[in-house]
Amino acid sequence: MRYEYHRVREGPNYFVSYYKHSSRLHYDPKDTWRTLGVAKFTDTGKALKEWCLEMYDQYSLTQIEKWGKNNEEGRVDTSFASDDESPTDNTKMVT
Repeated sequence: MRYEYHRVREGPNYFVSYYKHSSRLHYDPKDTWRTLGVAKFTDTGKALKEWCLEMYDQYSLTQIEKWGKNNEEGRVDTSFASDDESPTDNTKMVT
């Protein structure tokens, strides 16, 4: 029985479980804990659940939090939908 937590730069973090000659990928910490079946009620199973929830709470960020940091550092909004100026403020009429 072996469990790993993988932190990635892009995309969600995930758990990998190696249990009973198979490996599985899990995004939910409780789903990782459920792979133990009946053994999840033992002391080791309870410790695994605590570890999974601790890792998930410590290292998981939502995508908005993960990528929202760049917008706070002063990135200028250059989209057409920005409300800073009217679209006709910077135009010239040629006759």
